[in-house]
Amino acid sequence: MRPQLLLAMLLSLSLGTGASAQITFSIDFQGPTPGFADGFALGVITAGDILTVPVPGVPGPNAPVVGPFAVASGIEIGAAALAPGAYPGGLGIVPGAGGVMELDALSYGKDTGVFQFAFSVDEFAVGVPGAAPDVASEGALGLTGASADIFMYMAPFGTMPPGAAVGNVALFDGNGIGPSGLPGVALIEPGAPTIGVIPDAGDNMDAFDLNTAPADLAGPIYFSLDGLFPDPLEPATIANTGTAPANGFSGADVLVSMAGGVPALAIPAALMGLDLGGFGSDDLDALIFNDPDGSMSYTPGDTLYFSVRRGSAIIGTMDSFYGAPIEEGDVLTIPIGPGLPPAIFLPAEALGLGTARTFTAGPWGPDDLNAMDLLIEPPPVPGAGPGASFVLAMALLATGGAAFVRRSSQKGFASGGGTDGCSRLCRGAQSSCSHPTRIG
Repeated sequence: MRPQLLLAMLLSLSLGTGASAQITFSIDFQGPTPGFADGFALGVITAGDILTVPVPGVPGPNAPVVGPFAVASGIEIGAAALAPGAYPGGLGIVPGAGGVMELDALSYGKDTGVFQFAFSVDEFAVGVPGAAPDVASEGALGLTGASADIFMYMAPFGTMPPGAAVGNVALFDGNGIGPSGLPGVALIEPGAPTIGVIPDAGDNMDAFDLNTAPADLAGPIYFSLDGLFPDPLEPATIANTGTAPANGFSGADVLVSMAGGVPALAIPAALMGLDLGGFGSDDLDALIFNDPDGSMSYTPGDTLYFSVRRGSAIIGTMDSFYGAPIEEGDVLTIPIGPGLPPAIFLPAEALGLGTARTFTAGPWGPDDLNAMDLLIEPPPVPGAGPGASFVLAMALLATGGAAFVRRSSQKGFASGGGTDGCSRLCRGAQSSCSHPTRIG
């Protein structure tokens, strides 16, 4: 068996046996699943709903399982006020253009205790070829299912300068019946890139949380809504939904709601260095947030990472830490000073994504990271001791990471991610460093 596939199976096995594998997620409005009856038989799925795997059933949240699936994903919390869901009340979202409600980033404010970083991409992503299963093998020039899948970064989560590359491995599959043999989440794939066609052939998971506990679904729930400006890869007649301005916010704001409540502003775009080009000029489309003091806002000591979608005005602007042009696949954090652009925390090329910076972008341009989360604890593996498969997988990751550090040092990359550089970036993010290249 190929080492990369073995690693993927070890990781999905270890996560699939513990509570931290309980997944909630959302999908975008262009895929085929919105409009389907949900797998809990509670209502009709929208792009603003928080969903989960439909088996074993209500109430969830449930873990990914091997497919095929007889029904669609189950609704945990509906988008609209009083919308149906396993956890009633709804998020209080009102529709944007065309009556669509589009949630495109998700966190429960408990993203801490870092072990590893997971992410997803949209249907145009091609990735940088590595060892399958990864974004390149699953992406737009491969099996065309990456937009419904979840991938794991192949090194410990920490800051790294643009130009450095590590890679990724598939963790969960969209429909759970792909050649990888990985567990799935009841989404539809494949989904080859389509321009100007709705619905797309496959689903696009544009927000997820891999560590959802039932209590999290009562709130606070942190999320962002879709901006109005169109995707440059879609005709102007297919603008994004404008759910954010319809609710009185920018697509670059982070919002908070309790189940049964209405959205309120939690983290304004300006604090993250976004919307420097004017209200609604950027759109945050991926979120990691830890709010240990429960303030439902960003305060010193919190951890905050985000990404922006294709078409955001901030793309191409030099980031405030490395001085590199921001891309839609980058993991960003708050700027190192007020009024400055965001800081790049982890560049897209490190994740194995195609970028303009490294001349690895695909036919549709740089790859867009559109969902992300942190894996927060090693769950138990029955009969093998606590976290056995996870520990073995992490040992493989550490080996690969160590090899990368040696290569990076030889190429002169290491200085950008060293102790002093990380300390300055930590101060900019108001986070604490527990390791020279790790944010905790």
